[in-house]
Amino acid sequence: MNSFWNKQEIASLSTLFFTLACGLDWAHINVVSLYVMWAIQLCYLAVAFSAYEANRFEAKDNSLLKIYFVWVFLSIARGALFYTLGNYWLWKNWFYGSLDVLLPALIYLYARPEILSSILRTWLKYVPFLLICLLPFMSRGAYHFFLGPIYIVAFFWPLYSGKWKVIILLLMLLMLGADFTARSQVFKAGVVLFFSLLYIKRRFISLVLLKWMHWTFYILPLILLFLALTGRFNIFKEVSSNEGVVVTKIDRNGKAIKEDLSSDTRTFIYVEVISSAIKHDYVWEGRTPARGNDSDFFGVFNAEVLKTGLYERHSNEPGLPSLFTWLGLIGLILISLIYLRGSYLALYDSNNIYIKILGCFVAFRWGYGWIEDTYDYTPMILGLYMVMAMCMSKTFRRMNDNEMQEWLLGLVGGQK
Repeated sequence: MNSFWNKQEIASLSTLFFTLACGLDWAHINVVSLYVMWAIQLCYLAVAFSAYEANRFEAKDNSLLKIYFVWVFLSIARGALFYTLGNYWLWKNWFYGSLDVLLPALIYLYARPEILSSILRTWLKYVPFLLICLLPFMSRGAYHFFLGPIYIVAFFWPLYSGKWKVIILLLMLLMLGADFTARSQVFKAGVVLFFSLLYIKRRFISLVLLKWMHWTFYILPLILLFLALTGRFNIFKEVSSNEGVVVTKIDRNGKAIKEDLSSDTRTFIYVEVISSAIKHDYVWEGRTPARGNDSDFFGVFNAEVLKTGLYERHSNEPGLPSLFTWLGLIGLILISLIYLRGSYLALYDSNNIYIKILGCFVAFRWGYGWIEDTYDYTPMILGLYMVMAMCMSKTFRRMNDNEMQEWLLGLVGGQK
């Protein structure tokens, strides 16, 4: 019993710490030591692995997760043995990347309703107050990094009433309207509110529509990627070729800059990531978490300022291309299968509408992972793995609508 409560307490406090650290970072208040952050991340992962219970998952999913972690640990070991070159900065990158590729272990932790409920209750209790304190200092385009777990209740905001409905909607409107130049933040908030409309009209929404949306989120990015690789159509260039809207915004360093909302900020990343993998022949196995892709644009800092001699960028804003660089096509396929299994089970093997809607969101986030979703321990990514875990968990999927509703209401003390 004590061990169980320790898991709950450690997970709840660690999640709150990551949220605070994220907010302080975006508020330019650098008081959290990187080594303290790494220590807490290691503790979080240890709790996650220790929370594993085979009967929480289907046999296929247990096998899939185990295969992924075997591949990850092989990549981590290969990076330590062959890629760090005794360089301090490469060792640092290796440690940072190793922690990030182990993020799916959080599925073991979040798949347990009692633990996830404890985490979210603590988070919802304190984060609104943290936000009020940090709001004057944070970048307006960073709220979605800070508020990631709010999506879990925002999908179903009509379920709540009184103060919690007001709080949830205010937070969503903050992300939606605080900074229209923050395209990712606005888009994600818009998608969540769209899914909440589906929840409102759930009696009139066919399950076929949800399944169609689910598969579209997987198939469309693959089609667009194929067309871009073959030189037939590049959606990023097509959008940026149109006359854009130029706005003035304040960057992370407090400087006023002009930004074209239709500008293409992703094509060159894909060119660098793919050409680097082909040039150095690591398409299948990856370059390990110790290294990044060759980058003429970003590599100067690593090579000449940090004195690594390597013109590389360790990670990119799009999460899936970064995983491809670290774990290769094998690792990318494995993590994609984890997304797919979670969303598939949610749509095809769950007893409640809540998990089905969350399954569609998992599929959306896989598609969006080709555009953004940097893999790290921000609340945005932790919130994603919370949703994935709920979709893969037998316990969550076996709940009926009333049981799931009771669980969601329990996050705010059973108050509507």
